[in-house]
Amino acid sequence: MINYKVLLPTSGTGSRLKEITKNTNKALVPIAGKPAISYILASYPKDVPIVVTLGYLGQSVKDYLKKEYPDRVFEFVWIDTFEGPGSSLGYSMLKAKDNLQCPFIFHACDGIFVEPIPAPGFNWIGGFVDDWTTTKLPLEQYRTHTMKDGVIQKLNDRGIPGFDSVHVGLDGIYDYQIYWDTLQAIYDKDPNDAQVSDVPILDSMIKKGVSFRWIPYKVWLDTGNIPALTETEKFLSRRD
Repeated sequence: MINYKVLLPTSGTGSRLKEITKNTNKALVPIAGKPAISYILASYPKDVPIVVTLGYLGQSVKDYLKKEYPDRVFEFVWIDTFEGPGSSLGYSMLKAKDNLQCPFIFHACDGIFVEPIPAPGFNWIGGFVDDWTTTKLPLEQYRTHTMKDGVIQKLNDRGIPGFDSVHVGLDGIYDYQIYWDTLQAIYDKDPNDAQVSDVPILDSMIKKGVSFRWIPYKVWLDTGNIPALTETEKFLSRRD
């Protein structure tokens, strides 16, 4: 069994949720009676360490996790710049680099999954598959994948037609040193680029010849924007 960790970034302000996150960290937004982060933790074995970045209302996240999950191992990383100039997901991830010198899973804190999540014993990228003609999700807000023979070929910008799945912010990183080197190079080009995230890292690695297996998910519960959060609430209320 491979030893690995999970990177769970909660440091952002969750601005797409508007008033919902005015006084609440997006990871603690209640959904069908439980904070979003509780659904995420349920996807992982209790012995897997969770590296949590803290920023916006971060103490509330730390307090909740330590109180409700005393038997789990958390590594908390405080982010000094989590909004405004110089802030980005990439910056927050770099702050957690020293805690993640091993294979790890990047799990965006606005994504809930009810299907199994594989360990990062190989490089993989999770993708949401759906009937795109009937989905209620705002597809124009999401990046997507082009896939061939079970392998991700390309990560597309928002609004590009003809994709195979939607990028969900769930990535298994086996080649972690290449990942960190790639992120550092991207960040160094423009430390003020607020768009630095897992997507350009993965795309750059693919262009270098690193292979990422495609892991399709039929159910992806997005909590990062209001329309998707509404659908997630409906799904989990019915399920419970």
